[in-house]
Amino acid sequence: MSRFYRDRFSWISTVALIGVGFIAITGCSPGDNRQALKGTVTWQDSPLPKGVITLYPKGDGSTVGCEVIDGKFSIAESNGATPGKYRVEILAFRPTGKSEFDIDQNKKVSIEEQFLPKQFNSSSTLEAEVVAGKPNSFDFDLKPGK
Repeated sequence: MSRFYRDRFSWISTVALIGVGFIAITGCSPGDNRQALKGTVTWQDSPLPKGVITLYPKGDGSTVGCEVIDGKFSIAESNGATPGKYRVEILAFRPTGKSEFDIDQNKKVSIEEQFLPKQFNSSSTLEAEVVAGKPNSFDFDLKPGK
């Protein structure tokens, strides 16, 4: 086999493997039945000012998540979850009153801390069930010790 054909075959094989890997990682969009999600998160009866919510599938499916702003979150259907049961983790951030120099932004930035107890994130027992064809709205009322 000449060098031209060997190099061309190697290039085509590499592109094909990358394509298959991309499809395996992202899933096949048209038939994956993703559902839009929305909801609220409160902390001690007040809307959570700033955080992140992540849904981890208990079976097949993809992990999905988004920001929580002023107690609300929303994930569009195109980025949504497939039907099934999920374990939910919520992180929340607040300023510490300290700052540091961020070399990437070339300025001082406020240092934030994650303040929710681990019962709502790393040790979460929060759950959500995403159902096809129905509104998937979830409200999480977080309280210490609850």
